[in-house]
Amino acid sequence: MYKEGQGTPSRVGAMIIGVLIAGYAALSWFAWLRPLSASTRFESYVNPAFIGAIILLFGIIVLFAWLSFRSARSSDYLIDMDDELRKVVWPSVMPLFDPKTEAWGSTYVVIVCSILFTVFIWVVDLMLQLAVTRGLFQSLLFS
Repeated sequence: MYKEGQGTPSRVGAMIIGVLIAGYAALSWFAWLRPLSASTRFESYVNPAFIGAIILLFGIIVLFAWLSFRSARSSDYLIDMDDELRKVVWPSVMPLFDPKTEAWGSTYVVIVCSILFTVFIWVVDLMLQLAVTRGLFQSLLFS
């Protein structure tokens, strides 16, 4: 293992993402080829779409495992990413749903700003809609 013990959360996260991508790719492959392989005489013994999906699944998992744990460049990247994420000052969220915590205070600011911008855009849209329906822009453009 390249640099054993370093960047474990990032490497495991990369492997989980790799397994999810591999599962989706294998399922899509199987769904795409199953109607084509249903007409073959080998369907009762071996389904080519299923075998292809299994090969694709394990191939992508092996690729992500190699990139996460054996490749020097990608391992260095994941280790550096893990080190940088340790430097981040994360907002406090405990106790949950307490408005005095940093995360909930920021959440309230985002909600209020979103509502204000939504109302502003709605009012501007109404004014422009009234101007178009009353023909105010036609007199400016065609005079």
